[in-house]
Amino acid sequence: MITHTQRLKAVKEGRILDRPAYTAWGPHMSLVDRNVKDFTEATIAYQNSYQFDFIKLMSNGMYFTEDFGQKIKPAAHIMDDTWLNVTVNAVNDPHEWARLKAPDVKKGALGREVEACKRICDHFQGEVPVLPTIFSPFIWMGEMTGGYFRQETIVSHFIHSEKYCRPALEMITETNEKLMEAFLDAGASGFFFGYQCGMAKLMGKEMFEEFGKKYDIRNIEAVKNRTWFNMAHVCHGDAATSEWFLDYPVDAFNWSDQDPAMHSIGEMRNLTDKVLVGGLKHANEFGYRDPAARYLPSDDFKGDDREIVKAHIKEKVCDALRQGGPKTVISGGCGWGEGSLPRFSLWREVMEEVGQEMGGAGSV
Repeated sequence: MITHTQRLKAVKEGRILDRPAYTAWGPHMSLVDRNVKDFTEATIAYQNSYQFDFIKLMSNGMYFTEDFGQKIKPAAHIMDDTWLNVTVNAVNDPHEWARLKAPDVKKGALGREVEACKRICDHFQGEVPVLPTIFSPFIWMGEMTGGYFRQETIVSHFIHSEKYCRPALEMITETNEKLMEAFLDAGASGFFFGYQCGMAKLMGKEMFEEFGKKYDIRNIEAVKNRTWFNMAHVCHGDAATSEWFLDYPVDAFNWSDQDPAMHSIGEMRNLTDKVLVGGLKHANEFGYRDPAARYLPSDDFKGDDREIVKAHIKEKVCDALRQGGPKTVISGGCGWGEGSLPRFSLWREVMEEVGQEMGGAGSV
């Protein structure tokens, strides 16, 4: 029996085994993502249900900031996202960067994440690649000063208060590296590197290269020899800005290829020979803060006729494989909402049928 690890390694080599590889992450596990036992069990159950070809650990998006003093209100229900529940930012004034101390990655919130990773890796015994989520140092700093909806704050700090935030940037970069080493000791295969392309655009290329890119590459290079599958997730932004990440020394790229403002898989294939992860639309027409964005399925999974929905998914999967070739993992461009989960089994059925029609390895 082919394992998920074998299937993903074949994709890296440009080969398809029994079926094309596929994966998904989301929705957020807000009720369980700050408890090792609950988060471990939920992640294992998620993987066992859908048989994805790698696990992207759905840690809460603020986990790194907790040990720096960020205060987060516990979630009360499944749509009460941890990452939106910050009550006190770790940094509220540029001068406060100077008081931050590097945390022990084996204790506190970081230790919690490492322990959950270890338990999940121990459970799957190397048969499923596990990728912890690591954000860019400049993204972690943005999360400490207001997060996704206040990106201009950290940009202002970089412009006007470099003498305070530069030492913190160095310390956070080093903490990232220590944390990644701990994840690897726990059994991780590589990392899901999260990059806010929209924030990079807000910074401008010169600032991005000085405060973002060089630290990102340093982080990747620090673990490159101990990993075999690292993926850059380029979130939001536009096609031109996404190209700023193409020379990152990772194995795969993921972005919202279904967004008209971004490159298609075919366009990206002309720019890189790395593994491309995408092909499906993970979202619908509603904005993230609209409940309909969560309880309704993605545009590619909507409809009341099972066979019509299945045929549409199959068409999208085959088109992605035609554009990207065998070095393609079928996925969405970001995290999926609750409304898409009931269609994941149908998606899995499609992947198995496509594999059968390819005869194990062939053209679509």
